[in-house]
Amino acid sequence: MEKTYYELHLPTAGFDTDQLSGSVFAAGALGVLEESDDNWIVYLPEEWQPVQIEQFLARLKSINADFDLEKVTFDKQLYQDWNAEWRKHFTPLMVTDKVCIRPPWHEISPDPDVQELIIDPQMAFGTGHHETTKLMIQAMSGLSMKNLEVLDLGTGSGILAIFSRMLGAKKALGIDIDPDAIDNARHNTELNKVDNIDYAVGDISDVEGQTFSVILANIQYHVLSKIALQLYNALEVGGILVVSGLLIEDVNRLSFLYKQAGLVALDRLSEKEWSAIIWEKKHAKF
Repeated sequence: MEKTYYELHLPTAGFDTDQLSGSVFAAGALGVLEESDDNWIVYLPEEWQPVQIEQFLARLKSINADFDLEKVTFDKQLYQDWNAEWRKHFTPLMVTDKVCIRPPWHEISPDPDVQELIIDPQMAFGTGHHETTKLMIQAMSGLSMKNLEVLDLGTGSGILAIFSRMLGAKKALGIDIDPDAIDNARHNTELNKVDNIDYAVGDISDVEGQTFSVILANIQYHVLSKIALQLYNALEVGGILVVSGLLIEDVNRLSFLYKQAGLVALDRLSEKEWSAIIWEKKHAKF
């Protein structure tokens, strides 16, 4: 059976679009296409039940009382149609003044001072265009990863694992619960001609007993809030954890949980309504 997804046509009149973007991604949307100034296409997982869609629309109504539910339309589309449409809108992006992300079909003028990340975009896997991925790359750019071992939790497209190797990490492990993500990550790794990256289907429980110098976790708050102690245990003493996928409104709640687990916040980066936090494991618990 071919994979499908829901395509929701959403009028944006009356919404703060930054808040709207945060809300739809926090609710579990796969992606957003700004079809016009007053209409977005929001992509939702095929496994969503009617009650989940009703809850999603109710959440939007809660942030815009004038939101007219009757103007929302739904279509069910084949997976590859969405992916082809997404590719049309994926163009090169300068994440920092030293890092550029581009798809394989877009060439840019070579600059020896700019690192290129080549990402072949696939449905729901990070391309670097979303604020959370950009924040992760910006945070990583300020860290020393020379000869370190890295875990990329929720690897998606593999973009962060790949970038860690470009920054000098000795090796990286990318894990994701979605087998399709792992296939895409391996493909992107080949495109970037990097080695010493392993990928596996799984979650944080699958690396129990292992420790890493750096852990990268660009995943949703509802997951991050449940795994603070597991992340702490997976870090070496002196190790660094970088998390994103956080709405600014969730930062204080997550920070409380991570401090309780024994982590120390080093820095916080924000863009629009999103934040990333850099943590350190100063010492082991006794």
